[in-house]
Amino acid sequence: MTTGGYPPPQQDPRATGGHPGAPSYGATPPDYTQQFPQYGAPQNGGPQYGAPQYGTPQNGTPQFGAPQFGAPQYGAPQYGAPQDGGFGGPGFPGPDPNFGAGTPGELLPRLGARIIDGLIVGIPMGILSAIMILASGGSGFVDFFMTVVSGVVAFGYWTYMESARGATVGKKLLGLSVAGPAGGNPTLEQAAKRNAFVALQILTGVPLLGFLAGLLSLAAYIGIAVTIEQDGNKQGFHDKFAGGTRVRKS
Repeated sequence: MTTGGYPPPQQDPRATGGHPGAPSYGATPPDYTQQFPQYGAPQNGGPQYGAPQYGTPQNGTPQFGAPQFGAPQYGAPQYGAPQDGGFGGPGFPGPDPNFGAGTPGELLPRLGARIIDGLIVGIPMGILSAIMILASGGSGFVDFFMTVVSGVVAFGYWTYMESARGATVGKKLLGLSVAGPAGGNPTLEQAAKRNAFVALQILTGVPLLGFLAGLLSLAAYIGIAVTIEQDGNKQGFHDKFAGGTRVRKS
């Protein structure tokens, strides 16, 4: 049968790969998105399966590889929390909590403690020196010897009491104590450096040199008082010379 005098179009086997029933050239291709909805445009605005949705959790599950804000990331250090083996962790001890604790001692109580301690040491040594000089008939050598002994005793008293007890008798009476740079009592060396100016008393019995030692001792007391008042932590230059000792209220 013909249409309008023309024969019907014949299907070319080459166009269908030799298979009858395949669409010919010019035919509309089938819409595969109707058969396979996961490919092509999203259905009803929903997410495409098989592709990760970055920044959007699926069914409440976080997406791996994307940072979750407010949650710690595994493998990354958490700032503000000590890591194992870090400073303050089990690997190393933390700082001494007693370091710098307490209110710094003011100048006047510290001066009062020095006066009390000076009387505690000076009165017995003065009585002993007078007895020794009178017994020797006013010997100049005995006078010099007792001056040296008095200086050694005064230096030893401050050094021992501060290193072993943390305070002299005068400081305890006025509610003061001495702490080392790392907390606790200062070491014997630190206490000796802190009270080195007291040892100048040993030289006061030497002619001429004793006068100079007296001036140096007076200058040391004035310098300590000035630096205590000017320093925010009430540390005199003798405290800083000792490595950072502190006088604080007990």
